[in-house]
Amino acid sequence: MHYSTTSGKFKDRAHSGVRPVVRARLAFLANGGTLLLTAMILTFSPNPTLERVALVEQFRTGQTQKPMRVATWAGGGGLREANVIRLLGGDPLALGFVGGRLGDLLIEALERQQVPHALTPVVASTRGSFITIDKERGFISELPDPPPEFTEAEAAKLLSSLDERLPDADLLVMSDAEEGNAASLFGEAIGRAKAAGVPIIADLSGDALDLAVRLGVYVIQVSIKTLQKQTERSLAHDSAIVQEAQAVRAQGVDNVLVTLGDEGALLIGPDGAFRLQPPVVSHFNPVGSGETLSAAFAVRLLQTRDVVDAARFGCAAASVNVTHDEPGYATPGEVGVLYPRTTATPIVIR
Repeated sequence: MHYSTTSGKFKDRAHSGVRPVVRARLAFLANGGTLLLTAMILTFSPNPTLERVALVEQFRTGQTQKPMRVATWAGGGGLREANVIRLLGGDPLALGFVGGRLGDLLIEALERQQVPHALTPVVASTRGSFITIDKERGFISELPDPPPEFTEAEAAKLLSSLDERLPDADLLVMSDAEEGNAASLFGEAIGRAKAAGVPIIADLSGDALDLAVRLGVYVIQVSIKTLQKQTERSLAHDSAIVQEAQAVRAQGVDNVLVTLGDEGALLIGPDGAFRLQPPVVSHFNPVGSGETLSAAFAVRLLQTRDVVDAARFGCAAASVNVTHDEPGYATPGEVGVLYPRTTATPIVIR
């Protein structure tokens, strides 16, 4: 799908009017009368995943190997984001589906990771994923189960849960990785969040990405590979990426954040286009870096109200994530080391 303004699907759509300033709630806490700024960030990803990560000494094909260690994490897009938001001092609440024995284990992992959640029970089992990492070479493979099916009644319950929590939310962060039949569910969630005045950060793909563009959100985060697939263009140069991003913005999206792997990201918004470049780090496990970026972006945005600064912070956090086993991991101390060395350079298109 080409996002040019001449494209029939998105032609002549007016700007959505999504407000560029997020809301914040002030809460007095009883510790000496201190006034603190609290900001709840909802994460919405219908199909979370129980992720098992195996680290091996030296991966060899065609051989039986014993891992050095195996860890289990509550994962999938929304839960990775909620975990990073919590680690960076934010106030997350994860929404999605949960079911079956793997769902029970997922809840146990969430409790262990201290991630606040309000998952909606379903009949189908939560999916699993197996990630293999080589001690020296890093990431080898990720093998996720297909997303489970859900019923219309179960979808209605999840949307009702979202409605219940939107009045207290300051941001809604949503993500997917080809979420099966969930595209229309994302569309419904976007419509309800916009009606409630809650800004949306959407890291989506496929039909869900198309819907987010058409409906208009505050931030679209998209990998360069996904953008190339959607637009059917190679997008080898910054000028081509910026052109497509501006076409997306013309449909009602305020900001477009295009991730470029170890080359950082491009941010295109009302203040122009910027190339974001984190410092060079040892790339060990890139799984979860996109979710880490969007989560850190959300936390920082509520702190500074500066989109470029939030994008710098997000890129620094994503660079922290690639150095760890766990998909979706970054601590304030580690981000604090890389953030000052992460640059945002204006792009001049001639």
